[in-house]
Amino acid sequence: MEKDELVHEIGGMLLKDEDIQASGPWHHLAMVVQFMTGSTEISGFVYRGDGEAVPAAPDNFDVLKKFRQLREAMREPGKEPWKAALVRIDDASRRISIDFEYDHPEKWLIVPSTVKQMAEVLRPAE
Repeated sequence: MEKDELVHEIGGMLLKDEDIQASGPWHHLAMVVQFMTGSTEISGFVYRGDGEAVPAAPDNFDVLKKFRQLREAMREPGKEPWKAALVRIDDASRRISIDFEYDHPEKWLIVPSTVKQMAEVLRPAE
């Protein structure tokens, strides 16, 4: 499967995800997938119209399979694959963008002690 197709499938899966939709109406979505030794995690935030950041994560973990496929599709021979990806979706335009981190995946790591900080770091520019 082509990289662009995988990106669109990932975006569609996130937009249709029940847990993300259950977060209430939102204007922007920011999700981080982290590939770590022995585990893969996905979490992020929805940003409401008033700017409130609400922690969110998909309930359909099939999206992780798509991220693995994208990671392999992008892998260059002899090089390490990316270790983290930041997906941003604008609900009004349905525009999706993805940034990849090859060297410092911890820069987007969301853990209890960094939730408030990461909500601001990941906040999309208006």
